[in-house]
Amino acid sequence: MESKTLSLIQKIIVVVIALIAAFYYISIMNSTNEDTGSIDGMMRFTYIILVIALIGTVLVWLKDLIMHPKKLVQTLVFAAIFLIIILFAKYGLASNSPEHYANGISINATTSNWVDTGLYTFYILAVIAILLMILSPVFTLMGAGKSNNVAIDEISEGTEE
Repeated sequence: MESKTLSLIQKIIVVVIALIAAFYYISIMNSTNEDTGSIDGMMRFTYIILVIALIGTVLVWLKDLIMHPKKLVQTLVFAAIFLIIILFAKYGLASNSPEHYANGISINATTSNWVDTGLYTFYILAVIAILLMILSPVFTLMGAGKSNNVAIDEISEGTEE
């Protein structure tokens, strides 16, 4: 299909989803506290949209992998790195002790471990992202890319004249 046709189909789908969501939103606002039917309907609708989005994402990802099989190696390398970070956070950093709070809430050891794993994984990935943002210009200046070397050579040749 042409891109204009796909763009039109996308816009129609977005408008339909927005209208359905607006209907549920208005139903929830007009309902009483005892009426949970509108909220349940909105939650089901949200889950359906989430599943459709996930399926679409996976299908596009698979199509790209089929069209460009060399990217599969890179994807697998980054997936392995991500798995290593999660395993390090779970078995190296996360605590395995139950938590008891003053207001009477208790969290068992397994839940505490998974929450810690998620938090530590986030912290590690955030630090990596920040370091890469800071070091990216340094790598560029050090000549990490051939096109950058050519551009730097052209600039230095122009200043010598």
